[in-house]
Amino acid sequence: MKRLVTIIIALAVGAGFGGAVVLLYGRTTPPKAGIMAKKERRILYYRNPMKPGVTSPVPMKDNMGMDYVPVYEDEAASQTTPGTVRISPEKIQKIGVKSEEAARRRLRRVIRTVGRVEPVEDNIFVINAKVGGWVEKLYVSRTDQMVSPGDRLLDIYSPDLVSAQEEYLLAQKSFTGVKSSPYPEIRRGAESLLEAARKRLRNWDISDDQIERLKETGRPGRVMTIKAPAMGSVTEKMVVEGQKINPGETLFKIIDHSKVWVYGEIYEYELPYIKTGGAALVTLPYSSGEAYTGAIDHVYTHLGSIRYEQDSGTEVRTAKVRIELPNKDQRLKLGMYLNIDMPVEEAASAVAVPEGAVIDTGVRRMLIIDRRDGTFEPREVKAGAKADGYYEIKSGVAPGEWVVTSASFLIDSESNLKAAISGMGAGTGEDRDGPSAPATEGGAGAHAGH
Repeated sequence: MKRLVTIIIALAVGAGFGGAVVLLYGRTTPPKAGIMAKKERRILYYRNPMKPGVTSPVPMKDNMGMDYVPVYEDEAASQTTPGTVRISPEKIQKIGVKSEEAARRRLRRVIRTVGRVEPVEDNIFVINAKVGGWVEKLYVSRTDQMVSPGDRLLDIYSPDLVSAQEEYLLAQKSFTGVKSSPYPEIRRGAESLLEAARKRLRNWDISDDQIERLKETGRPGRVMTIKAPAMGSVTEKMVVEGQKINPGETLFKIIDHSKVWVYGEIYEYELPYIKTGGAALVTLPYSSGEAYTGAIDHVYTHLGSIRYEQDSGTEVRTAKVRIELPNKDQRLKLGMYLNIDMPVEEAASAVAVPEGAVIDTGVRRMLIIDRRDGTFEPREVKAGAKADGYYEIKSGVAPGEWVVTSASFLIDSESNLKAAISGMGAGTGEDRDGPSAPATEGGAGAHAGH
């Protein structure tokens, strides 16, 4: 019993001594401020819980009554663009993700169309008679006959022409008789009469050689010969031997085929790229090795047919271009269809990405940006021309950034791209009071100025 009391007393003394020590050191050692004081967190802005791209500088509620979520300063550094996902290297390899660097390129493409061979308008000749009569002899008796300048086409017998020749011979004889007259008035009168008779014959297409021969022989010719004015083929023959013709009646139509026009049709949206003087390669569809190099001679000022018909009733959305080609060997036949290739330059130096990298949502166009660290970011871009399998990117991507060219839609499903697009476009909605520095409407759009 005595021993038990001794143990209890010893324990009590020890407890008292320990409490005194704790009390002593507790009073002499102040607590550290860094351990006891809680660090204050600063709020940068507030974010819509359903639309991360919509922010507000002050607390507010969305249209569903949900409170905006505060974004603290220490959290802003770790914020990522909405829709950004991280994919492991094993999965990247498994789904076949391929990327290509956006770079500046010269974009060129070829506008292809079908052309039709037509005659040059300046090389169409219509032959008619300026004097009435009868066809005495026909030298060109069939169509598509080739003629050269000066070749005889037909002989016309005309009583009026015979009378005109006789008048010329009488005027010539009268002038010869008064050449030595001492009266100038008589000489001038005879000379004027001779010149009038000569002009009458010229007006009826009697050549100077024929008039000189008439003067030498002194006998009027019974017929007048009409000759070909140029080289070409007789495409129309309107007369036969013995036929009576009237003044101004069409007798022949001759077309010179040494040059031809090729008309092509292009769509309305291709007009900005087609310029007068641009190169054109014309090939025959049945002969792949035969090609003609020409230039665009003219771009017509209206859509539709070459000869504009305002009340045609048919809406045509194609424009006409004209190409002039040499045709000395007559290889190009009128009415023939040809293939036309017109190389054009879409952009001289444009930021371009492969065509397969662009995702067209119907409202906007998107790219998946490969950050090269296992993360992928959807980004809205403004695309321009398309050529050589590439799209011109006018804004949204900078040279040197990498874009996903394959498996884009798999990454789309992985990152719920549709939700990200919705969040980007919602920044213009009624919930948005104003932008804040770190997060603005359309998280992807924040990178558009790169």
